[in-house]
Amino acid sequence: MIVLRGVNKIHGAGGPAEFQSLHDIGLEVKAGELAILKGVSGSGKTTLLSIIGALQKPSSGEVEVDGRRIAKLPDLHASDFRAQTIGFIFQAFNLFEEFNVVENVALPLIPTGMSQKDIDIHVSRAMEVANIQHKATQSVRDLSGGEKQRAAIARALVNDAEIILCDEPTANLDRANAETFISILGELKSLGKTILIATHDPMLEGLELVDRVFSIEAGRIADS
Repeated sequence: MIVLRGVNKIHGAGGPAEFQSLHDIGLEVKAGELAILKGVSGSGKTTLLSIIGALQKPSSGEVEVDGRRIAKLPDLHASDFRAQTIGFIFQAFNLFEEFNVVENVALPLIPTGMSQKDIDIHVSRAMEVANIQHKATQSVRDLSGGEKQRAAIARALVNDAEIILCDEPTANLDRANAETFISILGELKSLGKTILIATHDPMLEGLELVDRVFSIEAGRIADS
């Protein structure tokens, strides 16, 4: 489902501030697996996740996600690919606080031209999985951290994405809410989703749900 070969990322190429954040990355995550990408802050986790999600392009190397080679996709095609294939769960949630939960969850579907009836069906289903339907009309700014995380999960699921990418998903959660997030991970895995989590939280790394762990240090995969 996710295959990387010889992936490098250079920032500011040729300039005085040139910096290489990823070095010859190779990894594979099979369909339906839950994998952990562990490493300290600044190790390259977020950059690697962004490349897999077609938010950034590698400087060199091959990136194959869900059978598509995405390393050189033009921006418009990359946007379509993300909308159809990837669900993102970010550390900072990236929700619009002036909107309510339903509006936030529905946002990824607006550009697709889907009918309002179908949008409502997708949103309802995603909110049920994330256990946030009881807060449907509440403003995001009034939610707790755990509720914001569940709203973010629902948004990630609303397009029926087969791949879920999570960037430090428990960093802003207390232990109780982190455990709730873990239970939702179990539900997502039972649905056959492929999940990759960038984290330095040992609580996630030790889960029985985890199929494989990749350790990234200074932009290099140390072991898997």
